[in-house]
Amino acid sequence: MTTATRFAAAESGHFNAADGVQIQYRVHQVDAPRFGVVVVHGFAEHGNRYGHLVDAVVPAGGAVLTYDQRGHGQSGGRRVFVLRFDEYLDDLAQVLALAKSKLPQPLFVVGHSMGGLVVLSYALRDRGAAAAWAVSNPALVNRVAVPAWKEALAKAMSSLVPALSLPSGIPPDHISRDADEVRQYADDPLNSKNATARWYTEYVAAQQRLAASAEGLRDLPLLVQIGDGDRIIDPGVTRKFCERIGGSALRVEVYPGLYHEIFNELTADRDRVLADLVGWLTARAA
Repeated sequence: MTTATRFAAAESGHFNAADGVQIQYRVHQVDAPRFGVVVVHGFAEHGNRYGHLVDAVVPAGGAVLTYDQRGHGQSGGRRVFVLRFDEYLDDLAQVLALAKSKLPQPLFVVGHSMGGLVVLSYALRDRGAAAAWAVSNPALVNRVAVPAWKEALAKAMSSLVPALSLPSGIPPDHISRDADEVRQYADDPLNSKNATARWYTEYVAAQQRLAASAEGLRDLPLLVQIGDGDRIIDPGVTRKFCERIGGSALRVEVYPGLYHEIFNELTADRDRVLADLVGWLTARAA
């Protein structure tokens, strides 16, 4: 199951990443285009889960491209596996090139959770690739505890058996306070329940690299949206990270009590989050 959208994709297809992995994408067009948005989804999910975001952005004049990261959703590759975290960044570079040929300009990038980690890491590499960037509950430090035995096993197997798959251990009811969203998430066959050893060590290393580089994001047009009830990613760490970025180009919005998937929260709260995002995007498209 997926989060439904009123605006069916005008186009769907795939392209081959540099190593031949097929990346699935969808484009939601708009009659009177004002800007384009690329959406980068989170860990173990897929781009078709962002229907609420599409429904908020399209009426404001934003065409939206969603895609499934490698090893996720309908894209190719071993499930939740990379040899290098930068594979996600390399794929995003190709997605942005595709988006510039299919979406109106200016182009914005929105990333959630692990997608936020990918987006912020990419912005450090090429801040001029988009007109502005937005992240929701970026995966800077996990709040869900990883058992010591599992972490030790992942580290040991990362080189020996990198594709070893282990349960992620994320309770579905941690994603949202909306019971229907939790049920859809749990029942969706395209959502992975596991992660691989190499993915985990690469993910942690990417978190550490980004944590050491916060100041490199200063003066980047950036919106950070934080649910301070997040039980998966530590919202306090994200707030401190934003303090290190500083500068007038950064906007931080904190939503009391909201869980991890703030775009899939209870209706009134979700609408407020999306209104903030759309308002920020349209102000930069003027």
